[in-house]
Amino acid sequence: MNIITRGDFDGLICSVLITEAESISQIRFAHPRAIQEGEVAVSNQDVIVNLPFHPDCGLWFDHHISEYERGSKPGSFKGKYGLAPSCARLVYDYYNKKEWEKYSELLTATDRIDSACLSLDDILRPRGWLKIANTVDPRSGYAPSHDYFLSLVEWIKEYTIDEIVELDEVKDRLREFFKQDEEYKNALLDNSQLEGNVVTTDFRRLVKTPLGSRFLIYALYPSANVSLRVFIAPENGYVIIAVGRSIINKTCDMDIG
Repeated sequence: MNIITRGDFDGLICSVLITEAESISQIRFAHPRAIQEGEVAVSNQDVIVNLPFHPDCGLWFDHHISEYERGSKPGSFKGKYGLAPSCARLVYDYYNKKEWEKYSELLTATDRIDSACLSLDDILRPRGWLKIANTVDPRSGYAPSHDYFLSLVEWIKEYTIDEIVELDEVKDRLREFFKQDEEYKNALLDNSQLEGNVVTTDFRRLVKTPLGSRFLIYALYPSANVSLRVFIAPENGYVIIAVGRSIINKTCDMDIG
């Protein structure tokens, strides 16, 4: 069988579990929209993980409320769908393997990371599994290479987290992440303005939009409960406006999509 998933931390941990539970020959990345628009070839030999349902798949695991609200939950399928802090939690519960108790701490970390239940200290001084998550975070600009993702799948089975962060490739990626995150911090401070409860970051004057943790803005402006980020998309020159709720000050009760 094959896995089709997102190239993020939740997709990574799902892949660790499923490759232990099933005979998997390939792992592919896909964007949710590509699945929804039928751009991805899917067969009954595919396990779709952390992505919208496809009627031709053999197994499906997903935990996003958007599927429930969209009415995309099928009447009959193999796998597990439900509102959960992470998709990995659903995979863990579905197979219910006693030997997976060794992953208990990892699953707890995955739940916190994927549901963004993080503290100021987690954002400013990431430790343990949070470090690995920062190297596989497409939404912060750190989309992993396919080879690195596959290596992590095997390393997580073989090594402890303390051993993983000491591996040369991981150390190189962490060094680059922290370097860029410091540059991103400076760019945020130079280009952000707090007005009431909203912090607005305007990167349009920058030649290149810097990379960094998408949660860093909330650590720098903890009194804000909403962030507004304006930047120019490099691929087409469009002006993009992104809105988000703070994971630190969770007092915003408006529906912002």
